[in-house]
Amino acid sequence: MLKTLIISKFAGPMIRHGATVLGGWLMAEGIADEATAQQIVGGLTAAGGVGLSYLEKIIRL
Repeated sequence: MLKTLIISKFAGPMIRHGATVLGGWLMAEGIADEATAQQIVGGLTAAGGVGLSYLEKIIRL
């Protein structure tokens, strides 16, 4: 129960904010334009959500 709470309340937002920071850094360094950074952030957020969902299911077993 505690592990699931930690995952839902801490890990999810950390993945989203980390992806956003990465996207901002890529734009600031000129590595990616705005559209590319949005796609990268969206992909990382989606992959993180799938990974966390899978992890929660494993923990509940």
